[in-house]
Amino acid sequence: MARTELTLIMPGMAGVLSQEINKATIPTYLTKLINKATLYEKPAGLSRTLFNHFNDSPLTGSDLPIGALSSDGQMIIKADPCYLHADRDRLLLFAEGLTITEQESAELVDEIQPLMAKLGELRQVSPTDWQFALKQKPEIQFSAIEEVEGKGVDNFLPVGQDRRQWVSLWNEIQMQLYKADLNQHRIASQQHPINSVWFWGMGTFNPVTKNWVSISGKSPLLSELAAKTQSLVQAESPSSWSSGEHLWLLEKLDIDSDWQATLQTLDKTVFEPLWQSISKAKIDQLIIQVPNFAEYRIAPSSRWRFWR
Repeated sequence: MARTELTLIMPGMAGVLSQEINKATIPTYLTKLINKATLYEKPAGLSRTLFNHFNDSPLTGSDLPIGALSSDGQMIIKADPCYLHADRDRLLLFAEGLTITEQESAELVDEIQPLMAKLGELRQVSPTDWQFALKQKPEIQFSAIEEVEGKGVDNFLPVGQDRRQWVSLWNEIQMQLYKADLNQHRIASQQHPINSVWFWGMGTFNPVTKNWVSISGKSPLLSELAAKTQSLVQAESPSSWSSGEHLWLLEKLDIDSDWQATLQTLDKTVFEPLWQSISKAKIDQLIIQVPNFAEYRIAPSSRWRFWR
């Protein structure tokens, strides 16, 4: 008899589960699922977690091949705008949540394009998404921006034969952006300056066509990955679970908002039905993945672990 397996991804939940003080506020059915599960350490971020569901083998390098999803035969990497914050003797990188208008983005791209012309062409896909179309592939290893966010950049700088050229370009871009009129205006209006870019997204993506019965979630990356494997993404999850493997990406939990109320709603609409499905053996295995934290695996037999 065919098995039914659901993989549920909960981005943003790491900030809740990693704090002992929050355990008492986690709602009933999510608590039951977590307490009865077998825990596995899975520190990968959301993007790497999604890639690993569609790549032929887990990605273990520091970078993620995001450029390969839209390359059309060209060598494309990301050169995303970011803010470097001086903190004592290190530079912390911040890219999430930066507010950049279409006009500001275009002006910043024009500001630094001459510095980059020797290596390729910088393109604005969206105000916070810049692509760098390269003339040739460099001998370099970058680090994915998601895994650098909020951290000191020193341990994530490029490595490889062409390292000196790329670090030099990165420094030149910072100097150019530092004196840009636009950034002076942003600072005057109490906004973070866009004082750097982060190169990343190089590598090979080897999509594997997995027979997902359903894929649910609202994510541009999820949609791109699914398209590369000829899979369809539904905005809403199925109301019942048929035989086979299902993938469900929840919306990111915003821990700066009323996340407790959000979890209470999810407990009624998601976790209670899943607990009932596990209890009645309608799902043979539930895998809850919390990016940057852990993975929980629950089977119908897990319910009888009286010591948990």
